Amino acid sequence: MKLDSHALNQHLKGDLHGIYFLHGAEDLLLIESLDKLRAKAFKNEFKEKSRFTVRGRFNWDQVLGDLKTQSLFAEKKILEIHMPNSRPGKQGSEALITLVEEISDDQLLIIICGKLEKDILRSKWVGFLNKKSVCIECKKVYPSQLPMWIKSRLRDQGLSINREALDMFVALTEGNLFVAMQSIDRLLLMETEKSVTLEDVNQCVADGAHFDFFQLTDAAIMKKPSRVLRIFESLKKEGVQPFELMRVINWEIKNLYDLMIDIGDGVSVNKAMQQARIWPNKQKMIGSFLQSMNKQHMEDILDQACSVDKIIKGVNKGNPWDEISQLLFMFSSTSRTYQ
Repeated sequence: MKLDSHALNQHLKGDLHGIYFLHGAEDLLLIESLDKLRAKAFKNEFKEKSRFTVRGRFNWDQVLGDLKTQSLFAEKKILEIHMPNSRPGKQGSEALITLVEEISDDQLLIIICGKLEKDILRSKWVGFLNKKSVCIECKKVYPSQLPMWIKSRLRDQGLSINREALDMFVALTEGNLFVAMQSIDRLLLMETEKSVTLEDVNQCVADGAHFDFFQLTDAAIMKKPSRVLRIFESLKKEGVQPFELMRVINWEIKNLYDLMIDIGDGVSVNKAMQQARIWPNKQKMIGSFLQSMNKQHMEDILDQACSVDKIIKGVNKGNPWDEISQLLFMFSSTSRTYQ
């Protein structure tokens, strides 16, 4: 049985299954799902718990041994296996299959992993767990989904939020679900009115937004200069080094320029994107970007990127942050605006 994390509450209104497999990219949802399973298990008289974290040369025999060890008082037992890198290895894969096959009625097996990459999803042990367990996927909450996620969480607590306050809430917590949840908890402690206002958000929500490099380049490709500036300043505050940032920006700019040249040489847009291995969910965004640009503008962007690299390497003098800021302005502007 496969469930999204939001469906777990409804599932737990029924009887517990003997095996649960939690995985996904969203740590907060993994933690919450595990806490809910533990609480349900405790109500069902599971009083003992063994926890194993798989790292390095992990000894799987100790897990199999624990499975077969009977409690002195014959109490129900939870067996938790945490695999942060989601890669158990050959011995671990075989051990997991054995655990699933030999788990008894008075034992609850919970396996917790991070995000499963494509090669892991095709592995034998994952396929076996998909058939034998309740699989709960804790999917990443993307920026476009965050407003609905916040509204849903507030609604669960009997609160609503107006549009202005929601926009501010999202801006302050984007990319950091832990901060978003902590902020909701603070709102509850404030005993605020049923409708959360902008003043409530300013009082309770700290700026905990977290961004990565690719969110920055995506914002530039989507021609959102104000968002580019916000992410850029946030990354600077986090201590990102100019050379780290430029590694990603250079990679993105070069790919876009190569795409523009291929299309200009008569290669169809779809074929050019396939050859460049552009992800399907980014093709529309990149197509719009290329339509808004001309070759001269792209070459100016490449020249500016080259200038930044020379400053970082000490060949030329200058402030790399100022030059990166100028590069991002050029990158996120249309050819018409830039001219």
